[in-house]
Amino acid sequence: MLKFNWNFLFTLINLIIFFLLMRKFLFKPIMNVLDKRKEMIDNQFSDAEKAKSSANELKTEYEEKIENINAESDKIIGKAKEAARAEYDKIMGRAEIDAENLKAAAKRQADAAVENEMRAARENIAGIAIDAAVKVLGANVCAETDSSIFDEFLNEGSEENESQN
Repeated sequence: MLKFNWNFLFTLINLIIFFLLMRKFLFKPIMNVLDKRKEMIDNQFSDAEKAKSSANELKTEYEEKIENINAESDKIIGKAKEAARAEYDKIMGRAEIDAENLKAAAKRQADAAVENEMRAARENIAGIAIDAAVKVLGANVCAETDSSIFDEFLNEGSEENESQN
């Protein structure tokens, strides 16, 4: 038959008491520490995830701002180029007008100089012609006759010059 061993029963009771004490004083605090640690790690992961999403939002925002700034700078540069081109065209237009005015003034001066030289040459030729006529006709030519011969010579020269132009 079986014999009941009291030692076995006391050992079993001691083990159960030991287990309950361990559970109450060791396992529960360790489990609480582990739960708190897990909660802290979960909080850190959620905080890291929030920080990552916030950083991504900031990155997106900054990229948009950079794109806007680049677009704005392109617009400003384009406007500056247009203004510079307009100013260049305006300056070149003024320079062309000034050059045309200078050419016209130089042509007028040259024409006036040619006309003056032609007049001086006609007067010289008329003077030579009068001197020759005086020598040919003799001393009885008067100042009025000299003047009429001189005017007639100049008129003929002018008409001849105009017909050549």
